[in-house]
Amino acid sequence: MPKSRILYLDAYDSFSNNITTLLKDSLPVTVETIEIDDARFVLNDDAFQHYLNTFDAIVAGPGPGHPADPKDVGLIGKLWSLPEDCTLPVLGICLGFQSFALAFGAKIERLKEPRHGLVRRLTHCDRDIFTGFEELHATHYHSLHVRLEHDVEQHCDARLWEPSRTCKQLVPLAWDVSDDANGAILVGARHCHKPFWGVQYHPESICSSGGAELIQNWWSEACRWNAGRKRRTIVPAALKPSDTRPEKTMKRAAQREPCTVHWRKVSCHETVDVASLVNILRDHGEGNEPILLESGVRGGNPVNPETGRFTIIGLPEIGARQILWSVKDQLLVIEEGGKVIYSRQTTIAEVFTALDEAIDKRKARKGPAGVPFWGGLVGFISYEAGLETIDVLPAKEKCGRPDIWFVLVERSIVVDHIAQMVYVQTTRDNDQAWLNDTERILQATADHLPTGRAMLNSDSAGDVVAGPTQTEYRTKVRACQEQLRAGESYELCLTDQTLVRNPTHPWTLYQRLRRANPAPFGACLHFATSHTHGGMKLDVIGSSPERFISWSRSGKCQFRPIKGTVKKTPGMTKEKAEALLSSEKERAENLMIVDLIRHDLNGVAG
Repeated sequence: MPKSRILYLDAYDSFSNNITTLLKDSLPVTVETIEIDDARFVLNDDAFQHYLNTFDAIVAGPGPGHPADPKDVGLIGKLWSLPEDCTLPVLGICLGFQSFALAFGAKIERLKEPRHGLVRRLTHCDRDIFTGFEELHATHYHSLHVRLEHDVEQHCDARLWEPSRTCKQLVPLAWDVSDDANGAILVGARHCHKPFWGVQYHPESICSSGGAELIQNWWSEACRWNAGRKRRTIVPAALKPSDTRPEKTMKRAAQREPCTVHWRKVSCHETVDVASLVNILRDHGEGNEPILLESGVRGGNPVNPETGRFTIIGLPEIGARQILWSVKDQLLVIEEGGKVIYSRQTTIAEVFTALDEAIDKRKARKGPAGVPFWGGLVGFISYEAGLETIDVLPAKEKCGRPDIWFVLVERSIVVDHIAQMVYVQTTRDNDQAWLNDTERILQATADHLPTGRAMLNSDSAGDVVAGPTQTEYRTKVRACQEQLRAGESYELCLTDQTLVRNPTHPWTLYQRLRRANPAPFGACLHFATSHTHGGMKLDVIGSSPERFISWSRSGKCQFRPIKGTVKKTPGMTKEKAEALLSSEKERAENLMIVDLIRHDLNGVAG
């Protein structure tokens, strides 16, 4: 017997993947997702109704915007007035809940204070979808709320559990009565006789308790309603999705070229100073600048031993294979041996296919156990390229530089800061001479490398060419705050750009940056082409306390975001900083980012 089917209507929300994962994990169902503006159904009610008949229930998801705006709710708005024979159980979450309540007489108003990432204890009726909960804590992400216009305002008045005079079809199921600023907030309701339920909060959040149980209670109610109406679900015909992935035009290599890692290790009696090691490699190199991914070290020890154990130094050869693509011209270019061997205008999906094939074709094996890098592609992907993956239009003024740039690294050196060991590696065959020479150089200098960064001359800080003024920046902050209060987003990360002209060599700038800010994750990447973009050089330097994602050879993924800052002021202590970082605001920011990256991870692996 085929599994029951649930349709998830996605209102372009930042937590949708968490919700669909919760549905799949909690219920014996399959879940199909479409966007609220699916072109097949927006202007074709008959097609939409026929499509709905292939499902047993619907979840109308959260999203930005206002439930009264048809553009923000799209197909969700059609659910509440379907013909009787097309009606099926619906659970509305956040925006979906607000759309449901609005359709049956409720008002939607702004909260006096937005509630993003706040966890509150709910007061519920202990029946219907809230059956069996002794205590329920819920995560809220909303700036708008539903008002049933009860005549009473007291938090504990029994009449709050009855339909109001203006919303006689809406039965309250749960309230948040802990908010003094906003008053009693409706967080759960159902229709008095139609199979519609809704919750204002996010049951899928990592800090919401009873999320799976709530979903299971709703599913029991939905199945009971379907059985009582003897509703039969139509077995779906093959439906062509409205948004298909582009066909791959680059054929996967018919045969892999497995790369065996040849390696040596050199023991060091002292902590290795990475900058000094890179300088030695630059002096003995063959022309190309090293590519550095550095773990922060302070006082001879990793800043964070959990993340900062290894430093990776890539030594790409002149003429190494490179893969480039830019948003501006959509041109995918592959260079090798100083020549362009592939050039074609293509989508970003094909770029990722090209990267995947390059990794698969030259996958390293038999390297030193525990060392995180044996050889492969090293590079960057810009934010603008990331926007392409979610169909967001780029800025009007597109940059001419590549937005994706990777280079193949066959020779590398990895420093183990805890074991005080240096690994020399190559994936090239017949590369013993380089291994021997590099090992000899390291052995000769291992006990003479400085244990701290050498002092650098204080060069000019550079001339600011362009940057935001204080007035411009504050205006943007206020605009962000207004968007948050209007319900257009949960969290906005305001970024801006400052252009600085500085003649200092990028390697010198990087060393100065790391001395000033020895954060856990440092990067100094150098790229150069022979032909693409007329022959181009680009350097990327950075020092960050956070890492978006890492993954191990066994398939374990980890996100390490950082949210919350404490200003360095006179008298600041660790105790004071920890107290500030434990505030409700800081906890809310951390909760938001955790839920956001869970969504990202579920979108990749879920």
